Amino acid sequence: MNLIKEKNTRDWLEKNSRLFVVGFFVLFFILGVSIYKDYGLSWDENSQWKNVGHANYDFIVKHDGEKLVSSGDKYHGPAFEIVLVGIEKVFKLVDSRSIFLMRHLVTFLAFFVSTIAFYLLVLKIFKEKKTALVGCFFYVLNPHVFAHAFYNSKDSVFLSFFTISVYLLIVFYEKRTVFHAFLFALISAFTIDIRIMGIIIPFTFIGIVLIEKVFYFNEQSKQKNGILLLYFLFLLTLIILFWPVLWLNPVHHFAEAFKEAFFYHWDIDVFYMGKVFKSSELPWHYVPFWLFISKPPFYTFLFFVGAFALLKNALTKPILFLKTNQNQLIVLIWVFLPLLMVTLLKSIVFDTGRHLYFLHGGFILIVLFGLQFIFKIIKKKRLLYYFFQFVLFFSLANVIGNMIKLHPYEMLYFNSFAGSNMNEAKNNFEMDYWGVSSRAVLENILQKDSSRQIKIFAENYPAKLNAKILLREQRERLIYTDTAASADYFIANYRWHKGEEYLYQKEVFSVMVGNAKIMTAFKVRSSELLYNKVNGKSLMSFFTDFESAKEWWGNNLVGANSFGAHSGLNTTRVDSIVEYSDGLSIKANNLSNKEGIILKASFWKYDIQPNSKGKFVISVEDKEGKNYFWRAVNETKTNTTLGWEKVECAVELPTLKSENDIIKIYLWNQGKKQILIDDVSINFMEEIN
Repeated sequence: MNLIKEKNTRDWLEKNSRLFVVGFFVLFFILGVSIYKDYGLSWDENSQWKNVGHANYDFIVKHDGEKLVSSGDKYHGPAFEIVLVGIEKVFKLVDSRSIFLMRHLVTFLAFFVSTIAFYLLVLKIFKEKKTALVGCFFYVLNPHVFAHAFYNSKDSVFLSFFTISVYLLIVFYEKRTVFHAFLFALISAFTIDIRIMGIIIPFTFIGIVLIEKVFYFNEQSKQKNGILLLYFLFLLTLIILFWPVLWLNPVHHFAEAFKEAFFYHWDIDVFYMGKVFKSSELPWHYVPFWLFISKPPFYTFLFFVGAFALLKNALTKPILFLKTNQNQLIVLIWVFLPLLMVTLLKSIVFDTGRHLYFLHGGFILIVLFGLQFIFKIIKKKRLLYYFFQFVLFFSLANVIGNMIKLHPYEMLYFNSFAGSNMNEAKNNFEMDYWGVSSRAVLENILQKDSSRQIKIFAENYPAKLNAKILLREQRERLIYTDTAASADYFIANYRWHKGEEYLYQKEVFSVMVGNAKIMTAFKVRSSELLYNKVNGKSLMSFFTDFESAKEWWGNNLVGANSFGAHSGLNTTRVDSIVEYSDGLSIKANNLSNKEGIILKASFWKYDIQPNSKGKFVISVEDKEGKNYFWRAVNETKTNTTLGWEKVECAVELPTLKSENDIIKIYLWNQGKKQILIDDVSINFMEEIN
């Protein structure tokens, strides 16, 4: 009875499979066009639009070859960017918001089309609609890839066209007609002209054709040499057509573009495993590990199973594998050849390995081979078979749940191997390195602050760029300053810094992912304003006039000097020998884990020598003695008149991590001149909003 029900269910699913497939793509399309406006602008978007898209468009229209050749982005594949500029011109888009929203929509549409191609690719390889549909779920439900499919017109679009090209490669290999030769050449040339790494596609095709020639397992291939030559003629022509700089000197510029692709000069700091590396010195495991932690663990498990199954077939019976498993060979080349090339050539690796996102389709195909391998083993063990199906369903549902929670920051998905929570992951890996969340911070500031003009200082470029996707009336209210001190708000994205390292600590708004802040707007307040205008509850206070030794204070007392003291008989002194003054050193105690702590300090100083220069220093160390906060404020300049001068200053403290942390306060004598210090008053205050 159960067997009959199971057969009826399979028959019903098979009969209605077209409905499920169409339903999937309709829902995915509706989802994409519903949410494409939610994403901010990424670091490179303006450069892609202006320096690649418009630079090449202007060359086509105005024939300014000198300008294009002198551009630093001339070898960044322009094919898709030219299309985007063409759409911009056709629809007469002039407002930056309209332009960038259009770019996000079209970038998604490219990914959507690639999903259809991926479905057809899986169907061609596995011959099962169910497997093809499951493959599409895996293909789409990858958080990092999904997010980039809206705002990354380089890596995501290259992924999309690479996937389409692989599908057409297999189609053309099977159907060697003039039409298929042209279609395959058209898309593969376009792919190469997005990123030159696409050259793998025609070389893969050459490889499987040569294998065919060696083993003669396709007798008709002898009659199709003319079609193959026609494909390469189409390909070379279209590569030049879609890449304007090649019009000037195709051989020279293509060779230079190829060289730049593998030895690109990009040497900035990259945060990885809790350490900062130069991008040129990243360890070999950077890309594989990012591929691992950025995907659901179930995907990775199936990938290893699939890779094992494929490599086992390839290595145990290599001749038979080459003769009969061309599709599997293509998949292995797709995934492992680029990884080997990058590793062996020691190519520069971009943030999170995003330039290798095009491996995604091949990765998912190997996942499907792993799924197929497991089902073959457990198919007759009914309980285990159904249990594994449940695990598969639960895993996909869990990914969907995580993506909904993270939206529109799906690119910040980390599996549990990256850390037990988001803040732990943040302490080890880069988060919103492209600054997409800057948009949300700007929108929040504009909503809360009704001022006609709002001054912003951006730590990194995306906080400026994201103004372009705001409404015109919102953009006009924002003024970007050259210094933080002259701004109303300071926007930080933690790319190379931790929160406690920032000068300003009055948090106005933070974009939160889990328990981690990925972008924050701080209110800019001067030391003078903090000291005189900000009120609150006093938590701890300390005072010394250096007349006698006091707990927590140093004992470097100076008495009976010819200049006297501000009060009493004794002072403390800094000079060319004593660079750091006597100071306060205390445990954090009840200051720990509190937000909004302001340290207010005042002291009297006497400049004995001209051109003295000192700064008031506050530092915090953990119990191991490692400093995690250090601030020097209020440079004390030489007094113009002899006598004692009062110095007042205030500092916003970060949230102190532990009651065992040590706070140190002292004067740093940068000028190494003689300065007397007396009557030091320290007050720790909890701000009242």
